Amino acid sequence: MRHLSTVDLEVEQVSGVTVVHFPEEVDVVNAAAIRERVLRLLNSGVTEMLLDLTGTRFLDSAGIHIIVRAHGRSTALRVPLSVAIPEQGNVRRVFDLAGLPRLVPTTVGLPRRLGAVAPRSCSTAGVRGRGRKPRR
Repeated sequence: MRHLSTVDLEVEQVSGVTVVHFPEEVDVVNAAAIRERVLRLLNSGVTEMLLDLTGTRFLDSAGIHIIVRAHGRSTALRVPLSVAIPEQGNVRRVFDLAGLPRLVPTTVGLPRRLGAVAPRSCSTAGVRGRGRKPRR
């Protein structure tokens, strides 16, 4: 029997927006758990959602799938959805290569109206790391 990885996403309300802070790494190991949590939040009746990837350093195709699925569900529910990405790095390159800014409203950094939200690393309790050593 296959078990889904668990992930603790930090979620907060700022100026009426549900802000979901993604973990430092989003890949096949934790993507299903993140996707289910984001979709559950959308289905719970939120009025607007921001996916905060400003603290995310690694994103693969499983992470892209989360964002595309969330966009589809938010469109069906008529809930505005946007994504905040880092100024540079892997996540920014993946977003640009996949053409996600043409599909989902995207900001580099957090929107000014949500300035009270500080980028931070999210707890990844219960999520296995990728086992990579930091570059020197």
